[in-house]
Amino acid sequence: MKSGKTFASAVCCLAVAAAACSTSGGGGTTKVTASDQVLTLAAAGQGPAKAAVEAFQKANPGVTVQTSFTEDDASYQQQLRTQLSSGTAPDVFRMWPGGGNTMAVRDLGADGMLMDLSGESWAGGLSADLKAVTSDPAGKVVAVPVTIGAIGAIWNDQALAKTGLSKPATWPEVLAFCKDAKAKNVVPFALGLKSAWVTQLVPYALTASLVYGPNPQFTQQQKDGKATFAKSEWKQAMDMYLQMRDAGCFNDSPNGVGYDEQMQLLGQGKALGAVHVLSAVQSALNFAPQGTTFSMSPFPATDSADGTYLPVSVGIVYGVNAKAKNPALAKRFMEFLASPEGQALYATESGSSPALSSPSFKADALQQPVLDAVNAGKSTLYPDQGWPNPKVQQEHLTSIQELFNGTVDVPTVLGRMDKAFGEAK
Repeated sequence: MKSGKTFASAVCCLAVAAAACSTSGGGGTTKVTASDQVLTLAAAGQGPAKAAVEAFQKANPGVTVQTSFTEDDASYQQQLRTQLSSGTAPDVFRMWPGGGNTMAVRDLGADGMLMDLSGESWAGGLSADLKAVTSDPAGKVVAVPVTIGAIGAIWNDQALAKTGLSKPATWPEVLAFCKDAKAKNVVPFALGLKSAWVTQLVPYALTASLVYGPNPQFTQQQKDGKATFAKSEWKQAMDMYLQMRDAGCFNDSPNGVGYDEQMQLLGQGKALGAVHVLSAVQSALNFAPQGTTFSMSPFPATDSADGTYLPVSVGIVYGVNAKAKNPALAKRFMEFLASPEGQALYATESGSSPALSSPSFKADALQQPVLDAVNAGKSTLYPDQGWPNPKVQQEHLTSIQELFNGTVDVPTVLGRMDKAFGEAK
């Protein structure tokens, strides 16, 4: 687990002081022959990828990109894994950085499913932090980082202003906020646990301040057998999750609410906020009245605002199928994604910040708090990117759904996660 300050230096170079970076990704040197003009691509989520594909095709007349989009992350991961195993996967596809799930860089790289991109011009300029989450276990760069994301409290500005309530900056203020919002007959925080990947977001936000901010070496200590989920502040974080549930901080029956419905609640102002990835705003906007704006603040977990850390990490990465039918064209698409234009486009369309040099990108009310936290050394990486196998995250996701159903307790959840972690140390 990298420290906030280490990651801060990387992001400062990548997203703030872009002019000082050495990374280049503009017009690449990969040549594409006339008979090699069709590229196949798959992504989880359509909007940003579609915009990138359209821009790439415009910049490369005669090229056709055949796309496949899946909105549900879990379905996408299962589908791509099956295609990779059967030899029917597309040339280029979206992945997850680091490790922690079956479509993460290290896991796919360990299975030999990704093309070595170490020789590409943009790969030579990656910082150590970025290489750590875009390289396979052998140290070869196998993915291009596209965005930097964060998990925080996302607010519907107009709905919040209508209530007259203020964004909470400490944990006691969170509970008071929930009570006051309920009194005004509005949902404090939308929550959609029916979409399993959403279950992890509140714990990640809480453990940033309770676990990984104060102790950046926690994951390594787990690997060394010196720490566990069960005997750490992870227990406090999970207890606080339930405390929020019992205090009415969420909509009714979160396990029966999916991601789209969650974003509908937020977009329409029926919920004031949601603890979520920033890119979710793009979905909320689909349900929001014209003129609705959104902002973000780090989600607190302690009695002091100074103790709040923000989970910040590389969000979206793309890789090339080791058995790609069009490797030359696939590499050219990678070059486009790494270019300043490609980075700015994808970041803007996804509501994120660019991972690489992009001087034209301008931070907004959602992105500026991310850069502020990084610059102040108040950021941590997402926990799962350091976990040794996908099963840890899988146990986390399914167990939280059970936790909200009341069929398991916190010690059971953390015990399952410790067992899964220990199986791959």
